[in-house]
Amino acid sequence: MKVTVRKLAEMAGVSPATVSRYLNASESVSLALADQIDKALITLGGTPAVRQSQKRMVLVLLTHLRFDFYSQTLAELLSQEPEGNWALALLRYDPCHPELVHNFVNRNHPAGVIYFEEEMDQQILSYLQKCGLRTVMCGGTAVDRQSDRVHVNDIAAAYEGTRYLLDLGHRSILFLSDDERKIGAGFQRVTGSRRAMEEQGLVLSEEQVLRCGVTFGDGYDAMRRALSEGQRFTAVFAFSDELALGAMAALYDEGIRVPKDVSVLGYDDLPCATRVRPALTTVHQPIDTIVRKSLELFSQSPQAIHTEILLPHSIVERQSCWRLNGDAAE
Repeated sequence: MKVTVRKLAEMAGVSPATVSRYLNASESVSLALADQIDKALITLGGTPAVRQSQKRMVLVLLTHLRFDFYSQTLAELLSQEPEGNWALALLRYDPCHPELVHNFVNRNHPAGVIYFEEEMDQQILSYLQKCGLRTVMCGGTAVDRQSDRVHVNDIAAAYEGTRYLLDLGHRSILFLSDDERKIGAGFQRVTGSRRAMEEQGLVLSEEQVLRCGVTFGDGYDAMRRALSEGQRFTAVFAFSDELALGAMAALYDEGIRVPKDVSVLGYDDLPCATRVRPALTTVHQPIDTIVRKSLELFSQSPQAIHTEILLPHSIVERQSCWRLNGDAAE
């Protein structure tokens, strides 16, 4: 027997329009109604139709995953995907081949784009925005002010991290940063740290800021370099957990104890912070909330653009920082 929309609606006790919406996924239908329709289909000798997904696509534009913060943010995006109304599509962006992004957008018509890289190529962002797509910088300070931004206040977070070390009695602090001459997170974190030092009548000198990358290897090399140059310090504030762990490894290789000889403070609170001994004290960024708020932006009206959402940070105390009088930070 042929199963018509009208027969199916009568059997399910719903309107033909509801059946049509359900089968075509043109609008959402409650789970209860969907269950009624599927049961009616089976009763009439049919099978539940394979329907188009009701989720809209969000393109995640990746430049690389060399930084653990990017990897953890992507993992959080994937973990939240089943709970929301968005289906994620991942695409690597190569500035030498922008046509790959153009072709993807033209074929798939995503609802918007999430990216992690603060220095994302302006040309590709302008193209996406001209296509009417919402672009969201997830977890950082976007140089492109046409994009929405979801992140912590890096100036305030670095200020509080520096104050934490100062309150432990440290005055000779070494800072490990990426290129803070860029107007991005590195610049803002150095700005916050400098403000905290100045309030205590201290100067953050050029020699105290080691400009490197943000990876474990960068932290290791920067710390070995500082030690070979004879720099004197009692604490290190590294602007990523990976940098902090690299610095701790270099200190260990030189026979310098953390935290009894040198305290180390990280930034991000990634899972790796708890996998070392001593466990890393660090500035916590709420990656789960950053991701959730980023996805929620795609549900807002198109007029609500150029949004900046600042989320709270905190300091998670573990075992890598030590008071100068010899008492471990509680």
